[in-house]
Amino acid sequence: MHRLNFILLVLIVLLVLLTGFAHADELPSWNETPVKQAILDYVKAVTTPGSEDFVPQPERVAIFDNDGTFTCERPNYASTLFQAGLVRSLIAKGKIDSAKMPFKAWNSFDKDALKKYGWKEAYQEMNAAFGGMPVAAYRDSARAFMDRYVHPRYRVLLPRLYYAPMLELADLLTGHGFQLWVVTGSEQEFMRSFLEDATGVPPENIIGSWTPGVSTQEGKEIRIVRGTVQVYNGHEAKPGNIDTRIGRRPLFVVGNSDNDQPMCRYALTGKQLGFALWVHHDDSKREYKYDKGTDDMADLVKKKDNAWRISMEKDWQRIFQDGVRD
Repeated sequence: MHRLNFILLVLIVLLVLLTGFAHADELPSWNETPVKQAILDYVKAVTTPGSEDFVPQPERVAIFDNDGTFTCERPNYASTLFQAGLVRSLIAKGKIDSAKMPFKAWNSFDKDALKKYGWKEAYQEMNAAFGGMPVAAYRDSARAFMDRYVHPRYRVLLPRLYYAPMLELADLLTGHGFQLWVVTGSEQEFMRSFLEDATGVPPENIIGSWTPGVSTQEGKEIRIVRGTVQVYNGHEAKPGNIDTRIGRRPLFVVGNSDNDQPMCRYALTGKQLGFALWVHHDDSKREYKYDKGTDDMADLVKKKDNAWRISMEKDWQRIFQDGVRD
């Protein structure tokens, strides 16, 4: 009799544990809002065999933008800060004329002067100045920057500022058979230097603004150095670059600005059921509040049933990972 009671007790405990696991919250940093439910419903619809919207695993491609979507982008873009620092080091070595524009403005990080000169042209000329630099050395320098630069407000290294809700969303998607890519306007080799450690996204799954490398031979070793012409990865260029690099139309896309709207639209206009999220920065207390350059994203959410606005203030229980305070 005692043995039977013990067996029944064990079975009850196992049942309770299994029930708890079955109902584990896969997005614990998200509030119970319609956005969270829409995400869960969508993932279930496209990954459940027999569902009318089922998508085979090889065709499940999810894309996150980086700056402002996956991580905090204020007050300055990390890749820009790193590259400006690299310009200063080249000036110090006498390899760049500090009196010549746009390098004079990059040296002092004079945003007004850079804007007047033209942001696009300033970035192009800065990128060309890195031509001939070994790609491995560039990545090492970028990683060293990320290992030492402390955010002025949060007082932590930048990789600690990847949003907790987005990291959970990444885990949810990869756990359901999605390939996860980061598609960003930031410099590609900069992103490749640290992103795998910060988020789990490997270097081969990063599409940024890239500079085709040039192979050189030193002794028996072939080395890759940076070229001088950069391929821009932003706005309407993103869908084309996604097709070139991935070869599949994405199903699930997350962005935070009009720069990301074209790839969100790309996901929503395919034959398979697509899904798009707009990360709206509306939480001045815990992060930053701004919406400049988001009109197209807002319009997409308004017009498309499967496009949703994430309110950082209302939809997220927390913004950052443990140990980060505003």
